[in-house]
Amino acid sequence: MLIAQENADAVIGEVKTLGRVENYQSQSERIARGGQELSPEGRVERDRLELNITISQQDQETARQQTSLSIRASDVTEQSGKIRDLAAKQGGSIRDSSFSRDPNGREYANIALRVPMQNYRLLMQSLSSLGRLENLAVHRDDRPNVLFDEKTAPADVAIQVYLQGNRFAEGPGLPATMRRTIEQGARALMWSVRMIGVALAFLAPWIIALAALIGIVRGIRHSRRHRQH
Repeated sequence: MLIAQENADAVIGEVKTLGRVENYQSQSERIARGGQELSPEGRVERDRLELNITISQQDQETARQQTSLSIRASDVTEQSGKIRDLAAKQGGSIRDSSFSRDPNGREYANIALRVPMQNYRLLMQSLSSLGRLENLAVHRDDRPNVLFDEKTAPADVAIQVYLQGNRFAEGPGLPATMRRTIEQGARALMWSVRMIGVALAFLAPWIIALAALIGIVRGIRHSRRHRQH
């Protein structure tokens, strides 16, 4: 846009009301007319102001600061719900959310949210009330030559809520060895029980036939003895 100098401030102010200003930079130049050098007594003629505007979606804006952390919980679903409530209370929004459970009973909930920088500190204080914050990492790109609204600038927070699962984890060491030994013993016992069941199922008809034969033989002997008397 080309704007007359006398209207520049009003037009720029109106443009800024269209959305959140991610950054604003101003630059001016002095150019001598007719090839003459600049002098303090020279007359200043102001050209029209050139205003370059870039419009983008708010969700695509690069965050002013990125934070990642983990929270150990006894109930992953419950704590995840509390985090969503805290984000909404601080004027934030959920950008991504996922849940998973592995065969060992470990549960993971990954939540990515965005809040205004002015509410970041309050959000972190609220998160600390849910449990100990682990693996906390913060990254921020400072832009000394760019003017922006520090209060409304976005801050991204990536949170992993997890449940440790079974006490004995896979890997080296005594706990893992004990777990593997117990599991192997249980599998061996179940295999033995199954084999005994198979053997009994195979021998059952023969045992029944043998018992019947013994009964018949005893019956014949008893009958002969009765006749002799």
